[in-house]
Amino acid sequence: ALIFAVRLYDMFADPVMGYVSDRTNSRMGRRRPWMLAGSITIVLGCVALFTVPASFAGSAGLLVAWTLFALVLYFTGYTMFNVPYMAMPAEMTDNFQDRTRLMSVRVVFVSLSSLLGAALAPRLIDAYGGGVQSYERTSWIIGAIGLAAMLACVVSTRSARATSASTVTLPMMAQMRVAFSNRPFVVLIVTKLLLLLSMSSITTTMFFFVRHVLHRELSVASNIALAQTLGMLALLPLWVRLAKRYRKQHLFIVALIGNTFVLLSWLLATASEPTELLLLRAAALGAFAGGSLLMGQSMLPDTMDYDYRRSGLRREGAYSGIYSMVEKAGFAFGPLLVGGLLSVAGYVGSKPGAAEVVLSSDATLAVYLGVSVIPAVATALCVLVLRAYTLTEEQLQAMTPPNPGQNTEAGS
Repeated sequence: ALIFAVRLYDMFADPVMGYVSDRTNSRMGRRRPWMLAGSITIVLGCVALFTVPASFAGSAGLLVAWTLFALVLYFTGYTMFNVPYMAMPAEMTDNFQDRTRLMSVRVVFVSLSSLLGAALAPRLIDAYGGGVQSYERTSWIIGAIGLAAMLACVVSTRSARATSASTVTLPMMAQMRVAFSNRPFVVLIVTKLLLLLSMSSITTTMFFFVRHVLHRELSVASNIALAQTLGMLALLPLWVRLAKRYRKQHLFIVALIGNTFVLLSWLLATASEPTELLLLRAAALGAFAGGSLLMGQSMLPDTMDYDYRRSGLRREGAYSGIYSMVEKAGFAFGPLLVGGLLSVAGYVGSKPGAAEVVLSSDATLAVYLGVSVIPAVATALCVLVLRAYTLTEEQLQAMTPPNPGQNTEAGS
């Protein structure tokens, strides 16, 4: 309940952060000061979440208050870093193809960092004995790695091309109305919302699927995640090359269709299926997911550029704030949907010392729906929505900003 409540707060903080970063003027530019502050804040929140003052341990109320404080600190720091970070690619280059290559680097490091976190944290906790102090020590180590990565991002972009704040600005609500009048952007965020509902449904259900339907050890779930990441990384260079020849929208649709069929194939998975086939299916899912992730990420700065060429105003932060808000909505409501489905189907978790959970036929069906049918339907709907996306490279190049309301500072 606390996490869900803080995610709702964080959703509405995103547009505010975008608006603030758009209006910032500093020696470090518009984005990097907030990224620097966010780097420190998010690490403090990470450590605080697992470092509870000893005097709070005996009071449930104080524990709840401390946890709420730590979560707010963590998610505020994430917003301070992530929203300006997402706005930067549109400023760094005007080249349609460069954006795809730029975002491919992001996708690679997102994949590697997710894999690192999933692999390293449990091993550290076990190495330190599994008690309360093991979580505290692990939070310091993960926090230090995260801080180093974020500071590297802040430092290494100091000479990248940036844009200064527009001399003409609109109130925040007016900017949001303008953003929702940008048809390519609206199509993209609706697609993103559906895609995130799909992803969060799979993530939430995979634990139940592996443990209670396939009757495998949870290490198999880790291996599935590893196979998916490797599949994503292996095919990413191909997607980048294809983007030079074909429209991003069409490649996005191809990736989504492939994803839909792989997701439906989970309906065929049973407890007797060889582990190798499970991993092959996961790798195929990662290969197509990488294409959809890359195309969606590289199309976002295109829609920001489209707004600039229509209005002459630089408001990339406003767009990244709305986009981030939609991301968090998908991740917040996806697990809520799947959890409700499992509850309606009569799923009852195990109790300490009890035998392993045996799912009823209804609960088993609910797990199959969550891991396969629901994400497949959401992904297929993405294909229908994307057909309304008409923005092309030629269209952008033919547009000239009507108002030069800002200066561009070219770096090396």
